[in-house]
Amino acid sequence: MPMDRLQIANLVMMLLFGAAALRWGAAPERICVAILGFVTLADPVYHLLAGHGAIYGSVDLGHLTFDLMMAAGFIAVALWANRIYPLWLAAFQLVSVIGHFSRELTSSFPKLAYGLMIYGPFYIILPILGFGIWRHARRRRRHGPYPSWRSSSPPSPPSARPRPPSS
Repeated sequence: MPMDRLQIANLVMMLLFGAAALRWGAAPERICVAILGFVTLADPVYHLLAGHGAIYGSVDLGHLTFDLMMAAGFIAVALWANRIYPLWLAAFQLVSVIGHFSRELTSSFPKLAYGLMIYGPFYIILPILGFGIWRHARRRRRHGPYPSWRSSSPPSPPSARPRPPSS
């Protein structure tokens, strides 16, 4: 199965995002682009090896696997990155994961709704990631370098030692 126009467009977009992340991004941006780039490359290979296109009548286990891996990656970045946009990436990716489970729960789940839930978030994630790369570059240009990762939560303010009640 040769790559169709949409897959080629996705591949070109991932190359552009990869170049932008290498030029203006830091580790969180590069990791997020790598996650999307891996899936963009792995999807046509999956369909070639499986010998079929997208499945809408039942849960597509290959895409469920990809979506779970992407969600885990975005959640990990969101938990430790000193950025806000990875939270959005993780949230939209979880919509895709929920789409698979929704399809499994009911046999009357419309095929169009399943397709939109599993493919739609990818096309929402792309502009969010582009915006995240742009905001990081802008912040670094305005304020200088800053840490990409959170080291820990801020320390608690010191408190006075409690005194036993006087009698």
